[in-house]
Amino acid sequence: MKKEAVLDYFIWNSELVSTEKMSIFDEISPQSVYEVMKVVEGIPLFFGEHMDRMHKSLKALGIKLSKSKDEILYEITRLVEKNNCRSINVKLVYDKGKSGKPHFLTYFIKGEFPQESAYNEGVHTILFHGERETPNIKTLGGSFKEQVQKAREREGAYEALLTDKEGNIAEGSRSNVFFIKEDGLYTPPGKNVLLGVTRTHVMRLCEQLGIMVKEELINKSELEHLLGAFITGTTVDVLPVGSIDDIQLSTMENQQMKTLIKAYNEEMKRDIQKTKVILQEKNFL
Repeated sequence: MKKEAVLDYFIWNSELVSTEKMSIFDEISPQSVYEVMKVVEGIPLFFGEHMDRMHKSLKALGIKLSKSKDEILYEITRLVEKNNCRSINVKLVYDKGKSGKPHFLTYFIKGEFPQESAYNEGVHTILFHGERETPNIKTLGGSFKEQVQKAREREGAYEALLTDKEGNIAEGSRSNVFFIKEDGLYTPPGKNVLLGVTRTHVMRLCEQLGIMVKEELINKSELEHLLGAFITGTTVDVLPVGSIDDIQLSTMENQQMKTLIKAYNEEMKRDIQKTKVILQEKNFL
């Protein structure tokens, strides 16, 4: 596994370790289960939901995590303090270990955060043929990150939207995707994608706001008829799409898009405040 921990320290099986000593990363297998969450103002965003998803991924593989949520929350808080960094992405990795002794890593990673202008103008995306074997399980081996990254760099794209053999779009390589039509929003069915935490919040907000969302595959042949599109994810939150390949979209002219971004930003603020209270009650701050 790539030695990707950044800043001064990471945590391995509850032990604080210098990032100058990352040899343990060589022992992590591609079958490891991982989770990434954003740290905002020193607080892990939507922590409970991310942990629930990690537990589901592990359960699907027949693994029960012995480490408690409180222990993991404390480790993230400890890393924030030791690394003196309050705005970054944190990654959790569980590996069953070659010798039978599990590894649990908690560390900060470099995130490709969009520029502020992207939320007003939208980002460029491309189509990329690729299907995940187990879309609902987040494992290190379940990604084709390097292939996608080369394609994105070649085309100057922020994200790649994955298509199957029939040309249906399932999700982004590191995000979920929503398409805007006259009658509302369309997003691929949950069984076809990794169920993102941000996606779940957007679906809930749409219900509260009275915005119709239909879970249905969109084929690449339909893209020219869209009013817009956006991607959701831990790093990007709710990010408008300005173009898909050569097709230009007027996403930010859509009122539903503006309403959703505002509502999601308010949702994040509420969650940060809620977690701050929990951390204070547990004396983690």
